[in-house]
Amino acid sequence: MGREPNLVEQGCFLNLWSEHCAYRSSAPLLEDLPTSGDDVVIGPGDDAGVVKLTDSLYLAIGMESHNHPSYVDPYNGAATGVGGIVRDVPLDGCSSDCAYGSSLFWTALT
Repeated sequence: MGREPNLVEQGCFLNLWSEHCAYRSSAPLLEDLPTSGDDVVIGPGDDAGVVKLTDSLYLAIGMESHNHPSYVDPYNGAATGVGGIVRDVPLDGCSSDCAYGSSLFWTALT
């Protein structure tokens, strides 16, 4: 550009490179995980993944990142991530006898 970016340009750059939009930190780790095989019923995509554990037991796995809303309002920001998981599992046609959720909030300073 030949100059320092202004505040609007910096904001656009930070948003595009955020973990929520680009998965810059987690993508290399996620790429190491197996995504296909005899027991993978639904692999990576927009909704939850599903893995066969036994003939009658399947595990639906989802992940959400909501760093910006969590930075602005940690409690409600984390709730939007949990809401995404609650949405994704039924979209794969799964019902659940048990559900587990975890909300983590990380910053560059932690």
